[in-house]
Amino acid sequence: APEPRRACPGQRPFHTLMTAQTTVYQQWQSRIMYHHWKKQKALDGPCGDMGGFTRLATSPGAAPDGLEGEMPSVFVEQLPGAVVASHMHFAVLNRPHSLRVLLASPALLARIPEPYWFIAETDHLILRPLPNLANESTPASYVFVYMRKRPEVDWVVKRYWPEGDWTQVDPVGPSPLFIHKDQLALVVDDWLNFSLGLRSNHDAESVIQGWVQEMWGYTIAAAKAGIRHRLEPDLQLEASARKPVPADFESTYYIFHYTYSFELDRAGSPMQGKLVGDWSLDKRHFLTAYPPADLEAPPGGAPFFVQRVWGLWAEAIGALRGAWPANTTALGMTGWKRVCDGPARTLAHPLARSLVGTRWTWAGIRSIHFAEPCLLVTPWGNGTWGPQEESRACDAQCTRESIFADFGFAWHNLRFEAAPAGQAAPVAFASLRVGDRQAVRGERVEPPP
Repeated sequence: APEPRRACPGQRPFHTLMTAQTTVYQQWQSRIMYHHWKKQKALDGPCGDMGGFTRLATSPGAAPDGLEGEMPSVFVEQLPGAVVASHMHFAVLNRPHSLRVLLASPALLARIPEPYWFIAETDHLILRPLPNLANESTPASYVFVYMRKRPEVDWVVKRYWPEGDWTQVDPVGPSPLFIHKDQLALVVDDWLNFSLGLRSNHDAESVIQGWVQEMWGYTIAAAKAGIRHRLEPDLQLEASARKPVPADFESTYYIFHYTYSFELDRAGSPMQGKLVGDWSLDKRHFLTAYPPADLEAPPGGAPFFVQRVWGLWAEAIGALRGAWPANTTALGMTGWKRVCDGPARTLAHPLARSLVGTRWTWAGIRSIHFAEPCLLVTPWGNGTWGPQEESRACDAQCTRESIFADFGFAWHNLRFEAAPAGQAAPVAFASLRVGDRQAVRGERVEPPP
C-alpha cells in the first residue's frame, strides 16, 4: 500500500468504489455521481484523503458498456439471470457479488492501491470533500432510520448467526461505507450468502422490508465477524420535499442520497401523501431512458434544497452536454402526474366523456374497456384512465386530443385521431408508452353513435 506523501502528514487515502450495473438506469446516475466526485476530488487538493475512483460494474459476460472511457471502470460477470429471478428478481445482490469477485482477483486488486475503500452508490451526490472516517479496526457508516435494530428481528439474526442476537448488529448498510479492504474481505462471503438466504423466501418480510434485506445481510455478517461501526449520522442526507432540511445542509453533510422523490404542486409546495406532483424529480421515472438534457426548473416556491438538488443534476448533465443523449424518450420533470380525481373532471372533458363505456382493441387484442370514469378494464388487469395534465410533453392541443391510460405496470398516453366525416367520436388512437415510447394502435370495437 502506498505511504502518505511526506508533504502531507496524516493523509490516509481511500479509494472510491461505486458499485453499479450497466443498465441505462444506473448509467445516467453513474455519470452524475462521477461528475460531482471529480469536482470534490479537485477541491480536496493533493493532501486530501480522496484517492482514486473505480466504477465496479456488473454486466453480461463482463462486457464493457461504453462508459469506461469517461470514468475508470472494472467489469465483472453479473449474477446469472436465473439466480436473480429465483431471489425475487433482486438485482441488488450483484453488489456483494461484485465485491467478492474483486476481492478474489489479484489482478483486479492490483488496480486499487489504497488500503481503505469507500463504497458508494450511483445515486450519491457528493457535496464536499470526503475525509477517511475509518481506521484499520473500525469502519464508518451512515446510520439508517430503516435499519433500526429491535427485538422483532432477533429470529432473523439467529437464523444466519445462531450465536448472535439483535443487540449486536449496527443500524448500517454497506453504503455509504468507509472500510479497510482486509475487513471487507472478512465479511463479503457471509454478506452475499446471508442476502441470498433472506431473498430466497418471504419469511423475513414480516419484520424486514424486502428492499433493505441485502443491507441486513451486510450488517449481520459484519456483526458475526466482530466488526462494530463508527456511526456517522451526518455522512449522508436522505430527504423528501416534505422533510425540513437545514439551510447549511451542503456544509453539514457529505452526501445527498436522492432515494426519495420530490413531488411539488404548481406553486412549489410539497404534495401530501404519495401523490405524484405537477413537478416531480424521481430517479425511478428514468428506468429505461436518460433524463432530458433540458430539465425543467422547479416552481419558484419550491424548497431551496429541492432547487439545489435539481441544480446538481442540471450541472452534471450540462457538463456532459456533448455526450449526454439528446433524443431521450423520457419526460422531464413534468407530465408524470397521473391522477383521476373523480368523475367530474372526466365528464367535463369532451373526449373523455365520449369514451365512457366504450371498448377498443389494443394492438389487435380485444379489448380494453373504459368502463366508467377512472376505471379501465383490460386483459392485463384493471387500470386507471383520465384527461392528461398539460406539460412539456403534452401542450394544450394534446390535452384536448388525448388521455392517459395506465395498466399492466406501465403508463400510456393515448392520442385519438380526428373523428371521420359524419361521425361524432373518434374510432382509432395511437398510444405511446411513457419511458420507451413503444407505439400501439387501437381501434374502436363497436361503431360510435
